[in-house]
Amino acid sequence: MKILFLSLIIFVFSISQIYAKTPEEYHLTYQKTLPSSPSYSFKRFKEKGLMMLKITHKSKYKYSEVLLEKRLSELVSLVDVKDPNLVTGASQRFSYQAGILADLNSKLKISNKENIKNRFEDYKKILSELRDNYPANSAYWLLIQQNIDTLNILFDKMK
Repeated sequence: MKILFLSLIIFVFSISQIYAKTPEEYHLTYQKTLPSSPSYSFKRFKEKGLMMLKITHKSKYKYSEVLLEKRLSELVSLVDVKDPNLVTGASQRFSYQAGILADLNSKLKISNKENIKNRFEDYKKILSELRDNYPANSAYWLLIQQNIDTLNILFDKMK
């Protein structure tokens, strides 16, 4: 009886570790070009060029919101397709973009702090689910936990 119960617990745990949601299930835009794609460098170059064309802090802030959602969608996609080798870079790009968004908010005449708070809270929920696709305290679990910690730190600095 104990063996059956233990087997059931292991089976349920293994299923929860296998299933990862897609970006669409989180209401994120699916990214066709992921870091594993040869055209990803071109995509990033284009994004950086478009950011340089933004003149006002407000337009840069709005575009940065779009880029942060793209970085999260890429991270979700990489967890979904089980490509842990690319999770490290995607995790770093997400944290970097969150920092850019927080920095741009500080340059606005009227702060969007409440908007950022709501966005960060929503993203932390998604990141928590992504993190739980990996064994606790494993390298990839810690990477995604660092993203959550980064969002907390950035928001606290805005107070």
